Amino acid sequence: MTISATIVLFKNEFIASLSDGHRIEQSDLREMANALHRAGVLVGDIQFEWNGSAGQRMITAGQQVALRAELRRLARNTVNGLAIAA
Repeated sequence: MTISATIVLFKNEFIASLSDGHRIEQSDLREMANALHRAGVLVGDIQFEWNGSAGQRMITAGQQVALRAELRRLARNTVNGLAIAA
């Protein structure tokens, strides 16, 4: 089963709501990518949301690209669930 994630930026914290009901909170994009990767979220299964509510900030295009790039890197460096040493 594919797990998808909807990501918002609230104050200075990235918050991912996963389709399996879990929630991930990270202040660092790389740590968020690592957590999403460990949860089994693929790069094509993430979306970004912004509704302008109080405290919510827009995720920039650069942040979106950086997160997707890190997820791709992690997926590329993982074979059969094992990380490849760089």
